[in-house]
Amino acid sequence: MKIVGFLSLVFMLLGVSGCSLKETNLKPYTYSLEPMVNLTRTSTPTRDVLKIARIDAPSGLNSRAILYKQEGAMLPYKYGTWSETPPLKLQYLIAEALQDQNHFESVISGTSMASNNLVLESVLQNFEEVFDANDNSYVYVNIRFRLIDIKSGNVLGTTRIASKKTVTKQNGAEGTVEAFNLATKELIEHLAVWINTVR
Repeated sequence: MKIVGFLSLVFMLLGVSGCSLKETNLKPYTYSLEPMVNLTRTSTPTRDVLKIARIDAPSGLNSRAILYKQEGAMLPYKYGTWSETPPLKLQYLIAEALQDQNHFESVISGTSMASNNLVLESVLQNFEEVFDANDNSYVYVNIRFRLIDIKSGNVLGTTRIASKKTVTKQNGAEGTVEAFNLATKELIEHLAVWINTVR
């Protein structure tokens, strides 16, 4: 009977779902969001100077925690964190990608003192991994954008861009970070297409 009880306990522990099992025997590690964005470069830029404003986000997303949602609860990975908060890193990635694309005369960050005639305001609404009932997961990135003409104060356009990518590697946060890179890449590519049609 003792052996049966012991085996039952072992199987119960092995049945623990989600990230607690994924993170067994893992060491703490810091990950960087580094999507491989390669936008098509234009030969003749506009005369616009675009400022990428600081990205607004709920307080839970303004941290270095890598978050996952399971059974309605939002939880952080124990053994993986971001090197920078997602809003701060996304602001830098968007500015860098749009500058490299050469559609605008210049693309500057929200802290720059340079003059600009356009500003891109953004609200990060989702940046998390989501588990389903079968312990499969995907990452979901969702941002609302608004392009504003500084001189007139007019909103030139607004859109919501979201990307969802399946997590294929269930080995702690590493597979999750890979999926976040793919989702962020797709989101920035869609943003570039949208902003180029608006201005």
